[in-house]
Amino acid sequence: FAFYDPEKYLPYYFKYNYNVLEKIADNFDILLPDMPKKSDYKGRVFFYEKICDTLQRFRRDNGLSVYELYAFLYDFAPNYIGGTGAYIITDLPEPKSAYFIGGSKDDINISDDKNALTFWQCAPETKAGDMIVMYLISPVSAIDSVWRSCSIGFNDPFFYYYRCTYITSSTKTERIGINTLRSDSILGKMPIVRKNMQGLNGVELKPSEYERILELGKCNAEIIKYDKGYTDKKYNTEKDVEDKIIKPLLRQLGYKENDYTQQLYIEIGNHNHALIPDFVLLPIKRSDYSAFAVIEAKLSIKSEQQLNEAKKQVRSYAKILCAEMTAIVSKEKIWVFAKANNYELPKIEIGVGSLTNDDYYEIRRLLGKN
Repeated sequence: FAFYDPEKYLPYYFKYNYNVLEKIADNFDILLPDMPKKSDYKGRVFFYEKICDTLQRFRRDNGLSVYELYAFLYDFAPNYIGGTGAYIITDLPEPKSAYFIGGSKDDINISDDKNALTFWQCAPETKAGDMIVMYLISPVSAIDSVWRSCSIGFNDPFFYYYRCTYITSSTKTERIGINTLRSDSILGKMPIVRKNMQGLNGVELKPSEYERILELGKCNAEIIKYDKGYTDKKYNTEKDVEDKIIKPLLRQLGYKENDYTQQLYIEIGNHNHALIPDFVLLPIKRSDYSAFAVIEAKLSIKSEQQLNEAKKQVRSYAKILCAEMTAIVSKEKIWVFAKANNYELPKIEIGVGSLTNDDYYEIRRLLGKN
């Protein structure tokens, strides 16, 4: 197409690297068209034409020839954003999640090279450093190796499977066959195992499930652990609950200090009344405030009446902020509620003194920063 109509089309060399094109667009103020959904196959076909229109407009606006556009896209711009270093991360952080991926008979030897680096279908929520468990669907029907994600997960409209991440640093396991998975007291309860591993790419594992795979496979790969962040369990004030429980928890959920606001002052009515939630996650100020979640700190909640009073308080904040989630944290427990049921029935209720890696996983699933 580009050869016969270079003013309209251009060669596309970002296959499996749409994230690179997105980063180039961000750096050079190029407004890319909205990406079609995975199921919109026709839209994904014609998305190529929209990309061409966008980049040809950029070329004309900047007085570039067709060949100067090629030089910009495939030489200058990728180097400007840092080359592969813009998306391939070599200094990997500690893993916080683990995901299944599936391979076929063509991938039977892929884990032989520890330094192999390749793209794979996975969850777009994947973060650099996360653990990737390779299950060979054929011919062996078994877990074969454990890898690490070395990029952030992303969607690629021109990759058939749409959802993509890059993986490297493979570690062989002793093969764990489907019959072993089914009969195991922990892994046999997983829905994906019950479905005979159909549609497994990007399925997330709980930390306990991942650790069981390492144990069965006699694999010395990295484990998933959450540093509770506090050792002093003396809670005398609500501030102790905030500093010793909530703030360390927010760090584990991926929040930095500028991602939340403490004591957000929200004026109500004619400036004669205000609400002041303890923690507001991802606040946005336009004409009014909105936020992803609200957390209320209480020193102690020992009765149903105290919990109901705290729920009423945090619900009033959440409705004004149109929050998706709320949480109440005391020295005894953490409760997390969702907008879907009017912040009434807890999605999870977990004791603070006995938080496990799986508990952190469940809290992150509801309150974590994406």
